[in-house]
Amino acid sequence: MNWDDLKLILAIGRSGSLSGAARALGLNHSTVFRRLNAIEKNLEVRLFERQANGYLMTEAGEAMKRSAERIDEEVISLSRELLGRDLRLQGKIRVTAPEGVALRLLTPHLAAFSRLHPEIIIDLVVTSSSLRLSHREADLAVRATRKPPDKYIGRELCKFRFCMYASPNYLADHQDKALEEHAWLMPDDGIDFFPSTVWRKKTYPNPNIVYSSNNTMAIVEVAKAGLGVAPLPCFLGDSEPGLVRVIEPPEELTLGLWVLIHPDLRHTARVRALMTFLIEALIDQKSAIEG
Repeated sequence: MNWDDLKLILAIGRSGSLSGAARALGLNHSTVFRRLNAIEKNLEVRLFERQANGYLMTEAGEAMKRSAERIDEEVISLSRELLGRDLRLQGKIRVTAPEGVALRLLTPHLAAFSRLHPEIIIDLVVTSSSLRLSHREADLAVRATRKPPDKYIGRELCKFRFCMYASPNYLADHQDKALEEHAWLMPDDGIDFFPSTVWRKKTYPNPNIVYSSNNTMAIVEVAKAGLGVAPLPCFLGDSEPGLVRVIEPPEELTLGLWVLIHPDLRHTARVRALMTFLIEALIDQKSAIEG
């Protein structure tokens, strides 16, 4: 038994399938199948029950998965500790931010930082999902939230406000309608943690949603095309010449803009340098972000 064997069992256990494990490990399906059979033959114990809808762990498999998870945490912790001792301004930094923030706020600053530090490679992950800093899925996160996870450290830079926006032509054609009567353009309901989605469900539970997307910029474009009203971050809606505010920013939609890192990385030179750079750059845009 070696760490590669444990990683294989852990990947199958987490995904519930050989194909999922293959994607996670960067292997092909047949290699995972062959290695699993060899491990079970070597140990003389069945680790998974093969079922029509996937691979179900046996008791022996569960025991191995628990051990593998403990070892995985130790390996990740060691990786963070070693990175935390890195004092060089070179190497890769994985940054994560939601789409609008990444494209309109961060991208110019990341480009400026890269010009200052050409030996630092920026890997930008554009997502609103909660990547785990503790598992090195990201080194630095920029997030709009009321309360970031306690296990991360960082700084709240300013308020992060949303408002409802529409094109002037659309509003001219629908000027007598109450807000809930308008055609709404919303984030996909599958992204139910979006603050605008939570606010909408609480305040306007039955709006006329005519368009939804998991892409913020797609919502911006259809709003500019005059399809309806859309909840957007103020820095994004106010900067679009084809959009105007429909209402004043609701207080319930006020979050904080945070820059976050894992505590183990606070002494890593390149991460600390980027964090300081972004904090200064984003504070300069405070009035736009706060709407």
